[in-house]
Amino acid sequence: MKRRVYILFSILFVIAIHGKAQTHVQTATRFQTTTATTISKAFASSSTSGNLIVVHVDWDNQARSVSSVTDTKGNSYARINGPTNWNGANYRAELWYAYNITGGGGAITITATLSGAPTSFSQIYISEYSGIVSSINPLDQNSVAIGNSAAVSSGAAITTGTNELVYGASIGASGTLSTGAGFTNRSTANSNIIEDKNVVAAGSYSSNFTSAGGNWIAQMATFRTTNIILPVDLLSFNGRCDHKDIVLDWSTASENNNDYFTIERSVDGNTWKNMGTVKSAGNSSIAQNYSFTIENVDNQTSYFRLKQTDLDGKTNYFKTIQVGSCDLAFSGVNIYPNPSNGRSLFGKINVTSIEKYTIEIFDNNGKIVTRLTSTQPEFSLNFQYVLQQGIYYAKISSPKYSSVTQFLVAH
Repeated sequence: MKRRVYILFSILFVIAIHGKAQTHVQTATRFQTTTATTISKAFASSSTSGNLIVVHVDWDNQARSVSSVTDTKGNSYARINGPTNWNGANYRAELWYAYNITGGGGAITITATLSGAPTSFSQIYISEYSGIVSSINPLDQNSVAIGNSAAVSSGAAITTGTNELVYGASIGASGTLSTGAGFTNRSTANSNIIEDKNVVAAGSYSSNFTSAGGNWIAQMATFRTTNIILPVDLLSFNGRCDHKDIVLDWSTASENNNDYFTIERSVDGNTWKNMGTVKSAGNSSIAQNYSFTIENVDNQTSYFRLKQTDLDGKTNYFKTIQVGSCDLAFSGVNIYPNPSNGRSLFGKINVTSIEKYTIEIFDNNGKIVTRLTSTQPEFSLNFQYVLQQGIYYAKISSPKYSSVTQFLVAH
Protein backbone atom coordinates (compact mmCIF):
# COMPACT_ATOMS: atom_id res chain seq x y z
CA MET A 1 0.00 0.00 0.00
CA LYS A 2 1.57 3.26 -1.13
CA ARG A 3 1.20 6.47 0.80
CA ARG A 4 1.60 10.06 -0.37
CA VAL A 5 2.44 12.70 2.21
CA TYR A 6 2.78 16.42 1.69
CA ILE A 7 2.73 19.57 3.80
CA LEU A 8 1.11 22.85 2.86
CA PHE A 9 1.62 26.14 4.63
CA SER A 10 -0.78 29.03 5.18
CA ILE A 11 -1.36 31.79 7.73
CA LEU A 12 -4.42 31.64 9.98
CA PHE A 13 -5.40 32.93 13.39
CA VAL A 14 -3.85 31.30 16.46
CA ILE A 15 -6.39 29.88 18.90
CA ALA A 16 -5.40 29.43 22.55
CA ILE A 17 -7.08 26.79 24.69
CA HIS A 18 -7.86 28.13 28.12
CA GLY A 19 -10.61 28.26 30.70
CA LYS A 20 -11.65 27.10 34.12
CA ALA A 21 -11.08 23.74 35.74
CA GLN A 22 -13.75 21.08 35.51
CA THR A 23 -17.00 21.40 37.42
CA HIS A 24 -19.33 18.54 38.29
CA VAL A 25 -22.75 19.39 36.86
CA GLN A 26 -24.99 16.47 37.80
CA THR A 27 -25.11 12.72 38.44
CA ALA A 28 -28.08 10.38 38.12
CA THR A 29 -28.40 6.64 38.79
CA ARG A 30 -30.76 3.73 38.26
CA PHE A 31 -30.84 0.15 39.56
CA GLN A 32 -33.32 -2.30 38.03
CA THR A 33 -34.11 -5.92 38.89
CA THR A 34 -35.15 -7.21 35.49
CA THR A 35 -33.82 -9.21 32.55
CA ALA A 36 -34.40 -6.31 30.14
CA THR A 37 -31.55 -5.80 27.68
CA THR A 38 -31.69 -2.01 28.04
CA ILE A 39 -31.39 0.36 30.97
CA SER A 40 -32.16 4.08 30.68
CA LYS A 41 -31.76 7.07 32.96
CA ALA A 42 -32.44 10.79 32.44
CA PHE A 43 -30.55 13.63 34.06
CA ALA A 44 -32.58 15.86 36.35
CA SER A 45 -31.75 18.98 34.33
CA SER A 46 -30.88 20.00 30.79
CA SER A 47 -27.24 19.46 29.79
CA THR A 48 -24.94 22.09 28.28
CA SER A 49 -23.41 21.68 24.83
CA GLY A 50 -19.67 21.08 24.89
CA ASN A 51 -19.73 19.18 28.19
CA LEU A 52 -18.54 15.65 29.07
CA ILE A 53 -20.73 12.69 30.10
CA VAL A 54 -19.28 9.59 31.82
CA VAL A 55 -21.37 6.40 32.08
CA HIS A 56 -20.80 3.35 34.32
CA VAL A 57 -22.85 0.21 33.59
CA ASP A 58 -22.78 -3.17 35.38
CA TRP A 59 -24.94 -6.31 35.38
CA ASP A 60 -24.93 -9.98 36.39
CA ASN A 61 -24.17 -12.08 33.30
CA GLN A 62 -20.57 -12.38 32.12
CA ALA A 63 -21.68 -13.67 28.70
CA ARG A 64 -23.11 -10.21 27.98
CA SER A 65 -21.45 -6.93 27.05
CA VAL A 66 -22.59 -3.40 26.26
CA SER A 67 -23.51 -3.20 22.58
CA SER A 68 -24.04 0.55 22.61
CA VAL A 69 -24.62 3.63 24.71
CA THR A 70 -26.90 6.24 23.15
CA ASP A 71 -28.86 9.30 24.23
CA THR A 72 -31.79 11.42 23.13
CA LYS A 73 -29.53 14.12 21.65
CA GLY A 74 -27.69 11.75 19.31
CA ASN A 75 -24.33 12.14 21.06
CA SER A 76 -21.58 9.65 20.25
CA TYR A 77 -20.32 7.43 23.10
CA ALA A 78 -17.11 5.39 23.22
CA ARG A 79 -15.95 2.66 25.61
CA ILE A 80 -13.25 3.64 28.13
CA ASN A 81 -12.63 0.19 29.61
CA GLY A 82 -14.31 -3.18 29.99
CA PRO A 83 -16.05 -5.44 29.86
CA THR A 84 -14.43 -6.43 33.18
CA ASN A 85 -15.52 -9.58 35.03
CA TRP A 86 -15.66 -9.32 38.82
CA ASN A 87 -17.12 -11.03 41.90
CA GLY A 88 -16.00 -14.42 40.59
CA ALA A 89 -18.23 -15.62 37.75
CA ASN A 90 -21.12 -13.32 38.67
CA TYR A 91 -20.81 -9.71 37.50
CA ARG A 92 -19.49 -7.57 34.65
CA ALA A 93 -18.92 -3.80 34.19
CA GLU A 94 -17.97 -1.22 31.56
CA LEU A 95 -17.15 2.52 31.50
CA TRP A 96 -18.17 4.80 28.59
CA TYR A 97 -18.03 8.52 27.77
CA ALA A 98 -19.13 11.21 25.31
CA TYR A 99 -17.41 14.58 24.94
CA ASN A 100 -18.29 17.89 23.31
CA ILE A 101 -21.90 16.84 23.67
CA THR A 102 -24.95 18.47 22.17
CA GLY A 103 -27.19 19.70 24.99
CA GLY A 104 -29.96 22.22 25.47
CA GLY A 105 -33.70 21.64 25.46
CA GLY A 106 -35.04 18.88 27.69
CA ALA A 107 -32.95 16.69 29.95
CA ILE A 108 -30.87 14.03 28.18
CA THR A 109 -31.90 10.39 28.63
CA ILE A 110 -29.05 7.89 28.28
CA THR A 111 -29.64 4.25 27.30
CA ALA A 112 -27.19 1.37 27.58
CA THR A 113 -28.03 -1.70 25.49
CA LEU A 114 -26.64 -5.13 26.40
CA SER A 115 -25.87 -7.87 23.88
CA GLY A 116 -28.37 -10.12 25.67
CA ALA A 117 -30.43 -10.42 28.83
CA PRO A 118 -28.75 -10.13 32.25
CA THR A 119 -29.53 -12.79 34.84
CA SER A 120 -31.45 -10.56 37.24
CA PHE A 121 -30.27 -6.93 37.39
CA SER A 122 -28.43 -4.03 35.77
CA GLN A 123 -27.48 -0.56 36.96
CA ILE A 124 -26.29 2.67 35.39
CA TYR A 125 -24.54 5.77 36.75
CA ILE A 126 -24.35 8.89 34.54
CA SER A 127 -22.34 12.04 35.34
CA GLU A 128 -21.96 15.35 33.49
CA TYR A 129 -18.94 17.68 33.74
CA SER A 130 -18.17 21.13 32.35
CA GLY A 131 -14.75 22.67 31.80
CA ILE A 132 -13.48 19.68 29.81
CA VAL A 133 -11.51 20.33 26.62
CA SER A 134 -13.74 19.75 23.58
CA SER A 135 -11.48 20.53 20.61
CA ILE A 136 -9.66 17.20 21.05
CA ASN A 137 -10.50 13.88 22.67
CA PRO A 138 -10.20 14.75 26.39
CA LEU A 139 -9.66 11.17 27.61
CA ASP A 140 -6.10 10.76 28.89
CA GLN A 141 -5.67 7.69 31.12
CA ASN A 142 -7.82 4.91 32.53
CA SER A 143 -7.44 1.90 34.79
CA VAL A 144 -9.61 -0.79 36.36
CA ALA A 145 -9.05 -3.37 39.09
CA ILE A 146 -11.01 -5.98 41.04
CA GLY A 147 -10.44 -7.41 44.51
CA ASN A 148 -11.87 -8.19 47.94
CA SER A 149 -9.62 -6.28 50.35
CA ALA A 150 -10.72 -3.43 52.61
CA ALA A 151 -8.57 -0.98 50.62
CA VAL A 152 -10.19 -0.46 47.22
CA SER A 153 -8.19 0.97 44.29
CA SER A 154 -8.52 1.13 40.52
CA GLY A 155 -4.76 0.82 40.12
CA ALA A 156 -2.55 3.73 39.12
CA ALA A 157 -2.04 5.44 35.77
CA ILE A 158 0.30 8.31 34.91
CA THR A 159 -1.43 11.40 33.51
CA THR A 160 0.26 13.28 30.68
CA GLY A 161 -1.27 16.72 31.31
CA THR A 162 -1.73 19.20 34.12
CA ASN A 163 -5.09 20.18 35.64
CA GLU A 164 -6.93 16.95 34.87
CA LEU A 165 -10.20 15.54 36.16
CA VAL A 166 -9.90 12.14 37.86
CA TYR A 167 -13.22 10.25 37.77
CA GLY A 168 -13.72 7.15 39.91
CA ALA A 169 -16.48 4.54 40.18
CA SER A 170 -16.59 1.59 42.59
CA ILE A 171 -19.26 -1.09 42.90
CA GLY A 172 -19.36 -3.58 45.76
CA ALA A 173 -20.97 -7.01 45.80
CA SER A 174 -21.58 -6.71 49.54
CA GLY A 175 -20.72 -4.36 52.37
CA THR A 176 -20.56 -0.59 52.26
CA LEU A 177 -18.08 1.46 50.23
CA SER A 178 -16.87 4.93 51.19
CA THR A 179 -15.23 7.77 49.28
CA GLY A 180 -11.45 7.91 48.89
CA ALA A 181 -9.29 10.57 50.53
CA GLY A 182 -9.13 13.77 48.51
CA PHE A 183 -12.15 12.85 46.36
CA THR A 184 -15.57 14.48 46.30
CA ASN A 185 -18.50 12.10 46.50
CA ARG A 186 -21.10 12.42 43.72
CA SER A 187 -23.30 9.40 44.47
CA THR A 188 -23.79 6.72 47.12
CA ALA A 189 -26.78 5.11 45.38
CA ASN A 190 -27.18 1.40 46.11
CA SER A 191 -24.21 1.61 48.51
CA ASN A 192 -21.81 2.27 45.60
CA ILE A 193 -19.59 5.29 44.97
CA ILE A 194 -19.07 7.80 42.16
CA GLU A 195 -16.31 10.29 43.01
CA ASP A 196 -13.96 12.78 41.36
CA LYS A 197 -11.22 15.30 42.03
CA ASN A 198 -9.05 17.86 40.22
CA VAL A 199 -5.31 17.26 40.12
CA VAL A 200 -2.97 20.14 39.26
CA ALA A 201 0.24 18.32 38.40
CA ALA A 202 0.82 15.47 35.96
CA GLY A 203 1.68 12.26 37.80
CA SER A 204 0.52 8.86 39.01
CA TYR A 205 -3.11 8.72 40.17
CA SER A 206 -5.74 6.15 41.07
CA SER A 207 -9.33 6.22 42.28
CA ASN A 208 -9.38 5.01 45.88
CA PHE A 209 -12.17 3.87 48.18
CA THR A 210 -12.60 1.79 51.33
CA SER A 211 -14.79 -1.28 51.77
CA ALA A 212 -16.40 -3.05 54.67
CA GLY A 213 -15.61 -6.33 52.92
CA GLY A 214 -16.63 -8.40 49.94
CA ASN A 215 -15.74 -8.36 46.26
CA TRP A 216 -15.53 -5.08 44.37
CA ILE A 217 -14.57 -3.40 41.11
CA ALA A 218 -12.93 0.04 40.89
CA GLN A 219 -12.65 2.08 37.68
CA MET A 220 -10.84 5.32 36.90
CA ALA A 221 -10.63 7.70 33.93
CA THR A 222 -8.79 11.02 33.66
CA PHE A 223 -9.81 13.85 31.36
CA ARG A 224 -8.01 16.96 30.15
CA THR A 225 -9.62 20.21 31.24
CA THR A 226 -9.82 23.53 29.40
CA ASN A 227 -7.06 25.22 31.39
CA ILE A 228 -4.33 23.16 29.77
CA ILE A 229 -1.90 24.45 27.18
CA LEU A 230 -1.66 21.82 24.47
CA PRO A 231 1.60 21.28 22.55
CA VAL A 232 -0.51 21.27 19.37
CA ASP A 233 -3.63 23.37 18.80
CA LEU A 234 -5.63 21.43 16.20
CA LEU A 235 -7.84 23.54 13.93
CA SER A 236 -9.43 20.78 11.89
CA PHE A 237 -9.22 17.09 10.97
CA ASN A 238 -11.32 15.55 8.22
CA GLY A 239 -11.31 12.78 5.66
CA ARG A 240 -12.53 12.51 2.08
CA CYS A 241 -12.59 10.03 -0.76
CA ASP A 242 -10.52 10.48 -3.91
CA HIS A 243 -11.69 7.60 -6.08
CA LYS A 244 -10.50 4.50 -4.16
CA ASP A 245 -8.13 6.51 -1.96
CA ILE A 246 -8.87 8.18 1.37
CA VAL A 247 -7.27 11.57 1.90
CA LEU A 248 -6.92 12.84 5.47
CA ASP A 249 -6.37 16.58 5.94
CA TRP A 250 -5.65 18.42 9.17
CA SER A 251 -4.50 21.87 10.22
CA THR A 252 -2.83 23.22 13.36
CA ALA A 253 -3.02 26.79 14.61
CA SER A 254 0.21 26.50 16.63
CA GLU A 255 2.78 23.87 17.60
CA ASN A 256 5.25 23.68 20.48
CA ASN A 257 8.00 21.02 20.54
CA ASN A 258 5.94 18.79 18.28
CA ASP A 259 7.80 15.87 16.67
CA TYR A 260 5.40 13.97 14.42
CA PHE A 261 1.83 12.76 13.84
CA THR A 262 0.71 9.14 13.63
CA ILE A 263 -2.36 8.18 11.62
CA GLU A 264 -4.33 5.23 13.03
CA ARG A 265 -7.21 3.38 11.36
CA SER A 266 -9.96 1.12 12.71
CA VAL A 267 -12.84 -0.72 11.06
CA ASP A 268 -14.81 -1.14 14.29
CA GLY A 269 -13.82 1.93 16.36
CA ASN A 270 -12.07 -0.24 18.98
CA THR A 271 -9.03 -1.95 17.41
CA TRP A 272 -6.53 0.44 15.81
CA LYS A 273 -3.76 -0.04 13.23
CA ASN A 274 -0.84 2.33 12.59
CA MET A 275 -1.06 3.54 8.98
CA GLY A 276 1.99 5.81 8.96
CA THR A 277 3.53 8.98 10.34
CA VAL A 278 3.92 12.58 9.19
CA LYS A 279 6.81 14.77 10.36
CA SER A 280 5.55 18.00 11.89
CA ALA A 281 6.71 21.59 11.71
CA GLY A 282 7.98 21.28 15.31
CA ASN A 283 7.56 24.83 16.59
CA SER A 284 5.22 27.23 14.86
CA SER A 285 2.96 30.18 15.65
CA ILE A 286 1.32 30.15 12.23
CA ALA A 287 -1.02 27.56 10.78
CA GLN A 288 0.36 24.37 9.28
CA ASN A 289 -1.66 22.18 6.91
CA TYR A 290 -0.99 18.46 6.55
CA SER A 291 -2.32 15.69 4.34
CA PHE A 292 -1.95 11.90 4.29
CA THR A 293 -3.25 9.63 1.53
CA ILE A 294 -4.03 5.94 1.91
CA GLU A 295 -4.32 4.30 -1.50
CA ASN A 296 -6.66 1.52 -2.63
CA VAL A 297 -8.71 1.40 0.55
CA ASP A 298 -11.11 -1.54 0.84
CA ASN A 299 -14.72 -0.50 0.29
CA GLN A 300 -15.93 -0.18 3.86
CA THR A 301 -16.48 2.48 6.50
CA SER A 302 -13.31 3.33 8.43
CA TYR A 303 -12.45 5.30 11.56
CA PHE A 304 -9.33 7.44 11.73
CA ARG A 305 -7.62 9.24 14.59
CA LEU A 306 -4.52 11.41 14.97
CA LYS A 307 -1.84 10.73 17.56
CA GLN A 308 0.63 13.52 18.27
CA THR A 309 4.09 12.86 19.74
CA ASP A 310 6.25 15.52 21.44
CA LEU A 311 10.01 15.76 21.12
CA ASP A 312 10.20 14.32 24.66
CA GLY A 313 8.07 11.31 23.69
CA LYS A 314 4.78 12.37 25.30
CA THR A 315 1.66 11.72 23.24
CA ASN A 316 -1.84 13.13 22.77
CA TYR A 317 -4.80 11.73 20.85
CA PHE A 318 -7.06 14.00 18.86
CA LYS A 319 -10.64 13.36 17.83
CA THR A 320 -11.79 10.32 15.86
CA ILE A 321 -13.46 10.81 12.48
CA GLN A 322 -15.45 8.41 10.32
CA VAL A 323 -15.01 8.04 6.56
CA GLY A 324 -17.50 5.96 4.61
CA SER A 325 -16.94 3.65 1.69
CA CYS A 326 -15.41 5.60 -1.15
CA ASP A 327 -18.05 4.70 -3.71
CA LEU A 328 -19.91 7.82 -2.52
CA ALA A 329 -17.08 9.98 -3.91
CA PHE A 330 -17.44 12.60 -1.17
CA SER A 331 -15.24 15.58 -2.07
CA GLY A 332 -15.98 18.13 0.61
CA VAL A 333 -18.34 20.99 1.42
CA ASN A 334 -18.68 24.49 0.00
CA ILE A 335 -19.62 27.19 2.55
CA TYR A 336 -20.80 30.61 1.38
CA PRO A 337 -20.67 33.48 1.83
CA ASN A 338 -17.26 33.31 3.48
CA PRO A 339 -16.82 35.59 5.40
CA SER A 340 -20.40 35.35 6.67
CA ASN A 341 -22.40 38.27 8.05
CA GLY A 342 -23.16 36.22 11.18
CA ARG A 343 -26.88 36.07 10.42
CA SER A 344 -27.08 33.19 7.94
CA LEU A 345 -24.97 30.57 6.21
CA PHE A 346 -25.40 28.48 3.08
CA GLY A 347 -23.62 25.39 1.83
CA LYS A 348 -23.53 22.47 -0.58
CA ILE A 349 -22.45 18.88 0.06
CA ASN A 350 -20.26 17.59 -2.77
CA VAL A 351 -21.12 13.90 -2.91
CA THR A 352 -22.46 11.65 -5.69
CA SER A 353 -25.05 9.93 -3.48
CA ILE A 354 -26.75 11.94 -0.73
CA GLU A 355 -27.62 10.30 2.56
CA LYS A 356 -28.85 11.75 5.86
CA TYR A 357 -26.21 14.01 7.38
CA THR A 358 -25.82 16.42 10.29
CA ILE A 359 -24.47 19.97 10.20
CA GLU A 360 -23.05 21.43 13.43
CA ILE A 361 -21.67 24.97 13.75
CA PHE A 362 -19.01 25.56 16.45
CA ASP A 363 -17.25 28.71 17.62
CA ASN A 364 -13.48 28.78 18.16
CA ASN A 365 -13.88 27.60 21.78
CA GLY A 366 -15.62 24.41 20.65
CA LYS A 367 -19.07 25.58 21.76
CA ILE A 368 -21.91 24.50 19.47
CA VAL A 369 -23.91 27.36 17.96
CA THR A 370 -26.56 25.46 16.04
CA ARG A 371 -27.32 22.02 14.60
CA LEU A 372 -29.31 20.80 11.58
CA THR A 373 -30.09 17.40 10.04
CA SER A 374 -30.79 17.18 6.31
CA THR A 375 -30.90 14.86 3.29
CA GLN A 376 -30.57 17.62 0.67
CA PRO A 377 -27.27 18.50 -1.07
CA GLU A 378 -27.81 22.20 -0.38
CA PHE A 379 -28.57 23.64 3.06
CA SER A 380 -29.17 27.00 4.70
CA LEU A 381 -28.89 28.10 8.32
CA ASN A 382 -30.36 31.19 9.95
CA PHE A 383 -28.81 31.91 13.35
CA GLN A 384 -30.99 32.87 16.31
CA TYR A 385 -28.69 35.78 17.07
CA VAL A 386 -25.97 37.61 15.17
CA LEU A 387 -22.68 35.78 15.65
CA GLN A 388 -19.69 37.72 16.92
CA GLN A 389 -16.78 38.27 14.55
CA GLY A 390 -14.19 35.51 14.48
CA ILE A 391 -13.44 31.97 13.29
CA TYR A 392 -16.18 29.31 13.19
CA TYR A 393 -16.37 25.70 12.02
CA ALA A 394 -19.02 23.77 10.10
CA LYS A 395 -18.87 20.04 10.88
CA ILE A 396 -20.66 17.85 8.34
CA SER A 397 -21.04 14.19 9.30
CA SER A 398 -22.97 11.10 8.23
CA PRO A 399 -22.46 7.36 8.74
CA LYS A 400 -20.16 7.37 5.70
CA TYR A 401 -18.23 10.65 5.74
CA SER A 402 -17.11 13.48 7.98
CA SER A 403 -15.67 16.90 7.25
CA VAL A 404 -14.91 20.13 9.12
CA THR A 405 -14.78 23.41 7.18
CA GLN A 406 -13.58 26.69 8.63
CA PHE A 407 -15.30 29.99 7.88
CA LEU A 408 -15.11 33.57 9.14
CA VAL A 409 -17.75 35.95 10.47
CA ALA A 410 -17.09 39.59 9.66
CA HIS A 411 -19.70 42.35 10.06
